[in-house]
Amino acid sequence: MSKKETTRELISELVDLELTKEYRLKDIDPALHPLIPTENIEEGLQIVKNKIRKKTEGIDHFMVELNRREYLIDAEIEAIKDETARLRLRRKAVESMKNYFKNELLPMIVEQLGNDDGVYETDTARYKMFETWGPTVIYDETKVPKEYRVIKQVESINKIEAKKDMKCGIDIPGMSIIKVKRVRRS
Repeated sequence: MSKKETTRELISELVDLELTKEYRLKDIDPALHPLIPTENIEEGLQIVKNKIRKKTEGIDHFMVELNRREYLIDAEIEAIKDETARLRLRRKAVESMKNYFKNELLPMIVEQLGNDDGVYETDTARYKMFETWGPTVIYDETKVPKEYRVIKQVESINKIEAKKDMKCGIDIPGMSIIKVKRVRRS
């Protein structure tokens, strides 16, 4: 089995043959370049050129294949981006559905079908109605005192601090907090 020559080796061989041919045409002593007889130089040049052409065709085919693979990878990346966006949207829909069940449907079921203690049991779970503080509602920002305001680049109200104070019974102008019904699954 013969060793395949690299493109670099073929180019080097081509240059050597061209130089040998040039030296022979200038009647330089053939003893300086005894590697190839004069009559075989043209034949050798043609053989090397054919090998280089085949090599180049192989390289070209390989480059086309690389480009094709690159386009396929780019297309796959785009498809994955689209799928990621679709899955994120689907996740939002699932979260919205969970919030509806948790904040609307289950409290209504427990309230309607549960016992006097706010407990509703099924074969798979026990649901208990309880009250907790809901979100802080701001109905008039202009009446909220400065100590509950947080200044960033845009002025906003510190609902967390206000909620703590309102839970302790402090009345804050422009704000209120209400009890909401939540369900805990155990």
